[in-house]
Order: sequence, then structure tokens, then C-alpha cells
Amino acid sequence: MVDLDSTEFLDNFRRSIEEFDSSRLPQEPLSRESLRKLVDLGIYLPAIPREYGGRESHREMCEVIEIMSERNLPLGMYTMIVTVLFLRNVASSGDDALKEEVFDDFLHNPVIGGLAFTEPSSGSNLARMQTTYHDDGDTYRITGTKHWQAFSEQADWWIICAKHPERKEFGYFAHKRSDGGFVTTEVYDSLGLKNLGYGLNTLDLRVPRHYRLTKSRESLGDAAEILCGSRFSKAAMASGFLRRLSTESLRHVNSRKIGDGTLHDIDYVRYKVSRIQQNYVVCNALYRQLMLAEDYYTDLENSMFASLATKVLASEFMLESAIDYQQLCGGEGYRTGAPDNIAAYALLDARVYTIFDGTNDLLCQHLATLFLRQFQQSGLRSPLEFIGRFGYLEDAFFHLTDINLSHIADAPSQEKIVILGRILSRIYGISTLQKASRSTAPSTRLAVDDADYPKAIAVLKNEIIGLVNEYELAGRLAGTQTPSGPLRPHTTTVTFDSKVGMR
Repeated sequence: MVDLDSTEFLDNFRRSIEEFDSSRLPQEPLSRESLRKLVDLGIYLPAIPREYGGRESHREMCEVIEIMSERNLPLGMYTMIVTVLFLRNVASSGDDALKEEVFDDFLHNPVIGGLAFTEPSSGSNLARMQTTYHDDGDTYRITGTKHWQAFSEQADWWIICAKHPERKEFGYFAHKRSDGGFVTTEVYDSLGLKNLGYGLNTLDLRVPRHYRLTKSRESLGDAAEILCGSRFSKAAMASGFLRRLSTESLRHVNSRKIGDGTLHDIDYVRYKVSRIQQNYVVCNALYRQLMLAEDYYTDLENSMFASLATKVLASEFMLESAIDYQQLCGGEGYRTGAPDNIAAYALLDARVYTIFDGTNDLLCQHLATLFLRQFQQSGLRSPLEFIGRFGYLEDAFFHLTDINLSHIADAPSQEKIVILGRILSRIYGISTLQKASRSTAPSTRLAVDDADYPKAIAVLKNEIIGLVNEYELAGRLAGTQTPSGPLRPHTTTVTFDSKVGMR
């Protein structure tokens, strides 16, 4: 597997995972026998450095997650957690002896690595975590409680975040489950992603000093960088997942008989199918941006804005498309285990993506805060002018000149900041679509029709217009804005043509 060229490696992986399809695989944690097959196919190799026997490839890490997500969305998340969250951080921050032990285990055995950050008492506020670490001679002692860890009962290795009881300092530690002290006390019955096995865990363990990762940012800066990788990966998962939903929804409406015709003969049905397709085109562009412009093998701190925008937009389009797909499938779409669609599982699995890795409302607030801080530092007076100079958004500039964005940076209230974050995620989507329209697809599998780019941009522009109106409405509903008459509908007309370039 290590000696195969990239195309051959990925083609072999794609051809060999049919048995893991979500229509076939039981909705339960993956068996070791099944995991062994994936390990033998090289599922972990792209995340393991070459010097330790791996393939060390950012692009292949992306591709394996995307391919797996098309077959089985929970297993796309499964792959991401082990590779992007666990193995990537051992590779970037682990002691040489730790790397040797971990990578040898993952190269040869069907083992799993997870991330233990969240706790029952702290929710999304990691700073309030109660898990602590203490120097204890040749080891660190870690005590506390963690929950909503994927693979709670199954993981063989963990990266655990804990704080010092006296200093404002957080540490990150590898732990081998067989060393004891990591105990699952409750298994959660989650609504979706049942292949991952979530639960509640109590920790009272000791780890060797060389198991501590070399993270040195103040406060929770390292946790934020770690989560950048996870949030970026939503583009890969969304691309694979929505390509499948687009294909299957079109097949369903063409085969479902209605009178003398099919569902496809209904105008609104064709519109819904087209919306799923355009959502895929957007997420395909987000994915290509991740694959070609970012790198899991580098520090991602400076890509915070892009990772937040990616997670928000990809996860919302995944959920929206899953709902539309279920509607198109009708009653059979509400049936788990339906013989001709995966709509029920698709909706249950997609729902959590707007919640995990930080709820989208919180991430939108963070996204808007980053934008406003840089806008204020720029000295510019026009938000649109700043967008035209902001690297991650500049390619969207000429698609926004007919939308009034002049007031979005005027000391917005908290509820407006969240809405602003959603606006920015759509602007980022337009920017990535514009970039994708000017470049060749990385592979035939990822190619889209050039005519779809202006349609996808039109979808995002329409959403921005609606969000700008919501932005204005929010102030009035919250009583922070003096009513000056009824809200007027925006007069902007969203159009598309055969050319995606500057207009």
C-alpha cells in the first residue's frame, strides 16, 4: 500500500468498501473484523508520516474521508476522528518514542484513536472543564469526567485535554486504554451516527511523561487549532455525502411513478432536486479549497476563519439537503432500513453536524468577531471594500456589489453578530465557487458542470439577501433598533448566466 501511486491507492480503496455502505452496514459500532479490512486497505496510511511507514499525504487524507462519507457518512466522521484529530496531532506534537509506539500500532492492528475534550459540566466552554492533571514523579495523573467522545467504549488510544489545577494552563496527553483508568460508565443512545458509540467516561489514570504532547499556546489556543482540522473536514464529508444524495434523489424522482409520468415531471420536485445538486456544487468547492489550499500537515491557526466558515456552510447544506431528500422519498424516506433509499439515516446522521465541534450559532459568532476585528484594524469604512481585500472573501466581491452590506459592521448586537456569521459563511462559499470555476478539477470524480457554478452562486446570493433582511429584523424584534416603518423587501434580483467571472 505504501508503494502504490496516489491514484492507484485511492481507486483501490474506493472499489473495496462497498460492504461498508450505509444501506448495508448495521447501525452499531464497527466490529474489529470490519475495521481490520479498512486498516488493510490503508485507511490510516495518509495520516502516518513516511518515516514511520505511512503515506503522509494531506490530499489523500481528504480523499479517503470524502470517499468514505459518500458510502457511509458516520464512517466518514469515524475516519476523520482517527486521522485528523488523533494521528495528525501525534505526528505534529508527539515525542519520538510516542510516535514510534502509536504509529506501529496503527500500521499493523485494527485500533482506534479518539479525542477526549468535552465534559458534562462545561458544554462548549472548554475553559470550564474540571478534568485536571498533576505532576506525579515520572508520570502525570489525570482525573475527571468526559462525555460525548466517539468510540467511548471502543477506542484503544486517546488524546485527553486537562487543565492544571493552579495555573491557567492546559495540557494534552496521549493515553493507551489498556493502561487503565479510562472507564465508560454510560453508553448514550444517540439519535444518529450510531456507528461511533458515544458515552460518559470517568478518568483516573497515569500517563508517562513522554505521552504529553508538545503544545505551547496560551489558554485554549491549541484546542482551537486542533478543532480547525475537524471543522475543515466537514467540507470533505459534505462533498461525498451530498454527491450521493444528489445522485440518489435524481434516480428516485425519475423512477417513482405518478399517474402516467414520474415525480420528475413535477416542477417543484425538479427544483428541489436542483437545490440538492447546487448544495453539492458549493460543498464540492469548499472541499477543493481544503484539498488544494490548506494542509493538515501544517499548523492551521491562521486558517481559523476559513475553517469556521467551512463548518457552518457545509453542515447547514448537509442538513438542508437531507431534509429535501427525505421529502422527495415520501413515506419510505421516514422508514429506517427502507430498501430503496437511505433518507432516514441520512437525516439522522446529518442533523448532528450543526451541533458537534461547536454549535453553528457559537461558531457564527466567532466567525463574525474575527471579521469585525480585522475590518476595524484595516481602517476602511466600507465592509464591502474590506471584503474585496480580505484574502478568504475577495473573490466574492463582484458578486456582492448589488447587495447593501454597508450597515453589517455598525456595532452589531449579539443576535446580529450570529446572523453576520452566517452571511460571511455564504460569502466565503461564493469566493470558493469563483476559485473553483477558474481551475481544473483535481480528479474526474470531483468535476462539475461549468453551468452549475453560476447557479450555485445565485443560491448563495439569495441566502445572503434573506440573511441581510433577517439582520435588520433581529434588531427590531430584540428592541435594539427604532422601527422606521415596515421592512421593505430587497430589490436585488439574483440572476445567473453562463459565465461565472466578474460582472
